[in-house]
Amino acid sequence: MKSAAMLFSVVCLCGVALAADVTPDEVPFVEGQMPPAGRPNEGWVLVRRPATYKCVTEQVEVSPAASYMEIVPAKFESKQEQVMVCPETKVARCVPATFKCEKFQQVTREESFKYEIIPAKFEEVEQEVVVTPAHEELRLVPAQYKTTTEQVEVSAARTYWKKQKDDSYCLCEVPAKFVTVTKRVVEKEATSEKVTVPACTKRVKVCKKVADAEVKKIPISGETCTMERTVVDQPATVAYDTIPAKYETICKQVQVEPESKRKVEMPAKFETISRQVLDKPATMVWRKIKCDCGDIVKKYKEVPGTDEASLLKTLR
Repeated sequence: MKSAAMLFSVVCLCGVALAADVTPDEVPFVEGQMPPAGRPNEGWVLVRRPATYKCVTEQVEVSPAASYMEIVPAKFESKQEQVMVCPETKVARCVPATFKCEKFQQVTREESFKYEIIPAKFEEVEQEVVVTPAHEELRLVPAQYKTTTEQVEVSAARTYWKKQKDDSYCLCEVPAKFVTVTKRVVEKEATSEKVTVPACTKRVKVCKKVADAEVKKIPISGETCTMERTVVDQPATVAYDTIPAKYETICKQVQVEPESKRKVEMPAKFETISRQVLDKPATMVWRKIKCDCGDIVKKYKEVPGTDEASLLKTLR
C-alpha cells in the first residue's frame, strides 16, 4: 500500500505537467476524501479555482433624512374693548323691626307622676319536705366457717441397716408417723350487697309568697295660666341700594394666533457608485489529467504486490 501511495503521488505530479495542453474534467474537492477512482493513464490533480468578481452599480445614502422644528411667531391685532372702570356696588340700608302684643298659656306646673309601692303578700302553709333523700347502702354479709379434721404427716417412712451379732446387717423399716389436726376453714366467703333505704320526710310550716311586690304609677296633672307678651311682628331687615358699574372704551393688542412650531422635513441624499463584489468564491477541485505511467510502474515491479496489474487496479 505504501508503494501504491507513492505511485499515486508521482502520477499526480506527472499530470501537472500535462495540464496546460489538456482540457480535463473537474470534480469538487471534499476535505478528508480521496480523489475519484481513475483508469489507466489517467490521474487527478488538486487545482485551486480563483474567485470571480463582478461590477455592480448601487445607490448609496450620503446624507440621511432629517427634520427640524421651525417656530411660527404669534399674530396680534388691535381691537377696541369696553372695560369696567368701577364695578357695580350695593349700599346697605337698615329697615327697623315692628312688634305686637299677644296672649299665651304659661305652664306653672309640669305634668308629673308619683309611684306607690305595693308590698308582696305571703301566707303560712304546711309543706312536706325531705329530711333524708332515698339512697342505697352497702351492707357486709360475714363469712361462714366450718371445723374439719385431717391427718398430717409428722415423720416420713424410712429404712436403716442394723448390725447383728454375727457381724451381719439387717435392713429395718421405720413406718411414717401421722398426727390428727382439727382446724377451722372458710365454708363461704364474706360478701357485700346494696340495700335501698327509702327517703325520710316530715311536714313543716313554711311562709309562701302569694303575690309579688309591685310599683303603681299615679299621674299628677299640670297647671297653666294666661299671660301677655310683646313679640316681633316683622323682624328688622337690611335693604340694599344698587349703584351701577362704570365702563370705558380702550384700544389694545389682542393675540389672534398663538406662537406655534412646525416640523420641516429634509429628504435624504443619495449617490450612484460602482464597486467590485464577489461573484463566486475560490474553490478547490480535482481535475482529471492523462499521463504515461508505464515507466513508473516498471520501476516498482520488483516490490512484491506492485506488479502492473495490481498498481493499476489500486489506481482505479
